[in-house]
Amino acid sequence: MLADKLEGTKELLSADMKKDFIMNRLPPYCVGDGAELSTPGGQLPRLDSTVRLQFKDHIVLTLGPDQDRSDETREKMIYIYHSLKNRRETHMMGNEETESHGLRFPLSHMDALKQIWNSTAISVKDLKLTTDEEKESLALSLWTECLIQVV
Repeated sequence: MLADKLEGTKELLSADMKKDFIMNRLPPYCVGDGAELSTPGGQLPRLDSTVRLQFKDHIVLTLGPDQDRSDETREKMIYIYHSLKNRRETHMMGNEETESHGLRFPLSHMDALKQIWNSTAISVKDLKLTTDEEKESLALSLWTECLIQVV
């Protein structure tokens, strides 16, 4: 909540706080070797698939300037960070080389991502994107990172 209240102030961007929190958070608890957090399982999502978000408490969506462009006309992008691949063994060990895990999407994907975020399950074909290829690509990207599963 503090991060959201600070959004837009010059002192600190809430996106930085959210990213830092996720980068240093423990991954979801799982029994066994944790393979379900790092290896996509189940069916590959297709246009006719129904998908649902998993591990919602371990994912943040943020907006920020395109980090790959160095010119002054940097477009805003959507960044999705997650803690699924964080290592329990190095949690809170003061390692400055923490790697962030996540994805980057153009701003045009915001409505579709909100649909996934706010629904218990949604059909890939119903996502608010222009083409079927964009819909499948979004679902596949999220599935590859183990953020959604086919139901």
